[in-house]
Amino acid sequence: MAFLKRANGATAGQIIELKSERTVIGRSPEHCHIVLDPNGVSRKHAEIYRKGEDFFVCDLKSRNMTKVNNAKLIPGSDHQLVPGDRINICDVEFVFYVKPPSDSAADESEVVIVADGDQYDVPPLHTLDASRSSAVASMVKPEVKLKAILEITRNLSTELTIDHVAPRVLDSLMELFPQAERLFLVLVDPETKRLVRKASKHRPGRGRTNFHPTAPADEAPMMMSRSLLNHVLGQKKAVLSQDASTDKNLPTSASIADLKIRSVMCVPMLTPDGQAVGIIQLDTSDRKQFHQEDLDVLAAVAGQAAISIQNAKLHESLLERERIDRDLKLAEQVQKRFLPQSVPQIPGYEFFAHYEPAYEVGGDYYDFVQLSGDRCAIALGDVSGKGVSAALMMAKFSGDTRYCILTENTPSAAADELNHLLFSAGIEEKFITLSLSVLDVNRKTLSLASAGHLPILIRRASGKIEEVGEEVAGFPLGIMPGADYKELEVELAPGDVVTVYSDGVTDARNLSEELYDSRDNRRLLRRIAETSGGPVAVGKAILQEVREYSSGHVQVDDITLICFGPSAH
Repeated sequence: MAFLKRANGATAGQIIELKSERTVIGRSPEHCHIVLDPNGVSRKHAEIYRKGEDFFVCDLKSRNMTKVNNAKLIPGSDHQLVPGDRINICDVEFVFYVKPPSDSAADESEVVIVADGDQYDVPPLHTLDASRSSAVASMVKPEVKLKAILEITRNLSTELTIDHVAPRVLDSLMELFPQAERLFLVLVDPETKRLVRKASKHRPGRGRTNFHPTAPADEAPMMMSRSLLNHVLGQKKAVLSQDASTDKNLPTSASIADLKIRSVMCVPMLTPDGQAVGIIQLDTSDRKQFHQEDLDVLAAVAGQAAISIQNAKLHESLLERERIDRDLKLAEQVQKRFLPQSVPQIPGYEFFAHYEPAYEVGGDYYDFVQLSGDRCAIALGDVSGKGVSAALMMAKFSGDTRYCILTENTPSAAADELNHLLFSAGIEEKFITLSLSVLDVNRKTLSLASAGHLPILIRRASGKIEEVGEEVAGFPLGIMPGADYKELEVELAPGDVVTVYSDGVTDARNLSEELYDSRDNRRLLRRIAETSGGPVAVGKAILQEVREYSSGHVQVDDITLICFGPSAH
């Protein structure tokens, strides 16, 4: 027989009879027979064990160590106890005895500590077996609950990942509610509104005969009553039942009986704005019960958990947004590599080109391809739609276009082949408009084919504006299989400026949602006609006016602009 007596603090005089072969001392109610609250005590701090008629104390690799008679115990080097030894665990001191202290009988109202670590006010009694916890009702002290809630709040405030938040909530609740046998944390999927279990825990061997330490988490002991969860989620109110099988306030469900649920607490996790993000459920199967004060504590924890989960979701959304932004930035850089890095340098000619996507990546495409016989192909395409899907389409189309231009003799034949390749790829709900022309440098001629693209504009040296290509415009690529594209040839003279553009130029909008260029107001034609100088001057003038016109309005489409022509001198 052996005893420990509390030698200091508000509970000095407490006596614990050490009848078990091993008595664990520490902070965790789940793992310890004697639970201590002071700061610095480890979850499992020290252990007193019996060997024959002797008792030994050992330190369980605690953070702040264990002392016997002011000497620190080295983990692995146990100390044999003798009567009168003083055991110090942080600020708590015990005295070891082999028989009850003679002065203990005078105190008729002392507090004693039992095996599972709970503290109780009991009738006049001077010693208590440290293994007899089942004989006393489970009542955790209010200050212990408050401390646990504060610790949960502090721990959760540092977590920004849902997969880490959920298990930590249940870990803390297992310590706070030693009578709980099964614990669940279930979240509501924001898209499907279905319930998704994010974490679950159970105490092997406690209460249920079918619990087993190695049982997989998806076996019967960890099944849940969906009717109970849906009831709590629908009402957005906590449920406390001391006998769920007979409680008329709970939904009638075979699963409650099948799972042998006895006492249960089920609490919705509500954000400050009243949104239910999930549910926490604790239950038992034997005579252990939850009480109203337990439900109040669980509700407080659930509220803090809801905020932490909401913050974790926002953090994960932010990380996902940052990842997407990085990917789009990289995609933007890659896409620009598909486009010409400079304009052609052809003696006697001047070129200007500009590309500006509405988003990070776009569906417009342009290219200059040097051909044999002092010829240069000029292509400008516009994939339907915007953003990533259009950019991917453009990436494929750019390679196909260059291939067809190099292998076909004329712009119309290249357009025929491109249309065939687009249909062969099987890409649905996407089409491409294309302006494809070939400049003959020596002859100063331009051969043009159009697949549903806007007509090109030629400002003659005299200032006259001509719209060219509408008469040969066929279907956009990908609309009509086997379409036959035609072409025409125009002559260019020194001082002429050819302008090829996408509808991002004409469809630019002002704050009144009016288009920059329309049939009623041909601003683009006027700007080209009124601008003196060559292709570079014309291109810059167009862009400046478009920007001024659409100032304050978001860019609605990709802007691509090409100007070229024979030099005036």
